[in-house]
Amino acid sequence: MYLKNRVAACLLMTSFLAAPQLVRADPLRNDIDQASVFSEVSPLSMPAGLDPRALDRTDFEILKPGIYIGFEKDKVAAYKALNKAINERPPLDLDKLVKGKLPPDTPGLGPIVDVTPDWLRYQNDKYDPLNPIRHDPAVAQKAGYRDVPAYPTYAAHDDSVMTPWPPEARDKLLVSDLNHSVTNYLPVYAGDRLFIVINHRDVTDLTPLTGGTRRIVAIESQASIYNQKKQKVSDMTFRVTEHLSIYKDRSKAPVNPTFAQLWEAPDWTARPEHVYTDKDWDFIKSVWAHEHIQGAAPLYWEDVKVGDKPAWTLDGPIEESPTPTWGMGMGSGGSRSIRPEIMASDNFADLVRNPVDGIWRLKDPNLERPKFPPLPVIKGAPPPAPRPGEVNTAEIHKEKVKRAALVNFTGRDYAVRHLTNWMGDDGWLKTISWAIMDPRAHWQGGMPVMPNPAAKHFVGHLPGMAGAHVSVHGLTKDVALVKSEVTGKRITNGAHEVELVWWIENLDGQIWEEGSAIVTLPSRSQPDVTAVPKERLSAAK
Repeated sequence: MYLKNRVAACLLMTSFLAAPQLVRADPLRNDIDQASVFSEVSPLSMPAGLDPRALDRTDFEILKPGIYIGFEKDKVAAYKALNKAINERPPLDLDKLVKGKLPPDTPGLGPIVDVTPDWLRYQNDKYDPLNPIRHDPAVAQKAGYRDVPAYPTYAAHDDSVMTPWPPEARDKLLVSDLNHSVTNYLPVYAGDRLFIVINHRDVTDLTPLTGGTRRIVAIESQASIYNQKKQKVSDMTFRVTEHLSIYKDRSKAPVNPTFAQLWEAPDWTARPEHVYTDKDWDFIKSVWAHEHIQGAAPLYWEDVKVGDKPAWTLDGPIEESPTPTWGMGMGSGGSRSIRPEIMASDNFADLVRNPVDGIWRLKDPNLERPKFPPLPVIKGAPPPAPRPGEVNTAEIHKEKVKRAALVNFTGRDYAVRHLTNWMGDDGWLKTISWAIMDPRAHWQGGMPVMPNPAAKHFVGHLPGMAGAHVSVHGLTKDVALVKSEVTGKRITNGAHEVELVWWIENLDGQIWEEGSAIVTLPSRSQPDVTAVPKERLSAAK
């Protein structure tokens, strides 16, 4: 019977993957002047022979959609009740929200984040150290800001919003199709208090009807951020697909599992690491030399053409990933670029090169890891993850350093710098979307996963790049070579918008993150209409 079910399930999966994918209406896309590159979502087809039921997983329960075994029942029921309460909640009273007068059990209340000057500066300095708009109040005010604005993804933290399938209702977890988007309406400044509110959560069970040893759920969480003035700052959508397994023999399930015990994934670190040659460093320096910051010179909508390719940007080699920090949106820790030191040196005299990986580092590589400020107190936040230990400076230059995976928003924040350079001070980053852990990357690693039909993929739609996709996971020691292309122009409710696709490669040409952006630009035809939100200008007066 089990073999029969496996065959039937495989046929069901094949028919699902070959079927047309769903395309959800996007309210942001109206009055399009030129057709969007994302007008259709191409179906993904799992390679022949990569059948999850061919894996030896006899230790795990057969799970079916909508049918929960005793181990799951109570926890899943509570999870569904929480999501139902969020989805059915009436609109919040924003006055009570900002005054802290809503009942604490109001469904969907998320973290409250106080934007402190030290954290705003820390994030701006680490990710965009060269652009004056991120650091100089006079430059920011001339552009219409009240003060130096925070990074446009500040407080947009996925883990604070996308409550996963109950951890107590599974023993093993495999994650794919991390697929996120943030739409910005107003800037954030030091002194702001930000209120995160979860508005809606959809959970779609993709498990084949005949069952399998993994319950497959696609989770989409939608949320908003409001400031202390009751103004909506941003909307967020976070998508993830979870593949969940349960041991038949409960004695095999760890009581308090470590990350290594519960996590399943391809061995992302198995790919050969790049050894940086003199030619590589010449290329890296050439990219840096040709980076262009548009700055105060307006980039007009009329001057942008579909097919334009903004100047590449490059960060890295990346020494440390930031650590997810609940509520913060951009994490803590992580390394900075040592571009200034390298570009200022004709012979790298002040640096030391590791003979194993070929990477130039500061003599004290801990200086590449900016110390982050004390974490602000966020009610209900779990303790922050411990900062990785400092680098042993006596060993770093002669021993091979183990690589680690980069958290998803690492690449997104490098892409923000790329986009800010291109659009200039008068542009507004309205929407940024990003994706990692493409199912095809899992398949290439021998790990069968079910694709999420709602997930968006980007780079493969570009002319000449059919089939291109995120094929690896970003790792420390990689560079982030950010490239982009203009894919569409439109006027939306009077706003002159440009759509771009961006992606990030390492020096071997492998794509480790992709995304899209909608940027509002000034228009020559309407010189009195600013591309930036009006609140920004009125606040500056």
